[in-house]
Formats: sequence, C-alpha cells, structure tokens
Amino acid sequence: MQYKIEQIGAQFSDKAIGYLEMKLNKNGDSGYKFHSVFQISKPGCLGIGTPTITYLAVFVKDETKQTLS
Repeated sequence: MQYKIEQIGAQFSDKAIGYLEMKLNKNGDSGYKFHSVFQISKPGCLGIGTPTITYLAVFVKDETKQTLS
C-alpha cells in the first residue's frame, strides 16, 4: 500500500472548493483513493509566531489490486 498526504487548508471559498474537487479527481485518476482528513496545528514562523490550523487529506493506493494490462 502506498500513502499520499496533501495539505488542503482550513477555509474554503467557492473557488477553493472547485480546486479541491479537481485535486481529488486528479488523485483518483492516478489510482489513489481518498482515505481520511485530519486537523493539525502548524507552528508559526521560526516556531515563535501564532500557530495555524490546517487539514491534511490522506490518500491510499493499493498496488496489489492493480490489474495487469
């Protein structure tokens, strides 16, 4: 199994939702299935600024289930 993790942000405008949809479709076309999303806190600049909240999307590709052409 192969995993892929992408930062997807924390706030979404209508335009950003469309971009996220395209990103998810692109990952699907590459053989990755959406697995889950979780929230993280990223430290501020140089570790002293205000931390920000963002979300990470996890995708998985099960290479053992791929068919041979």
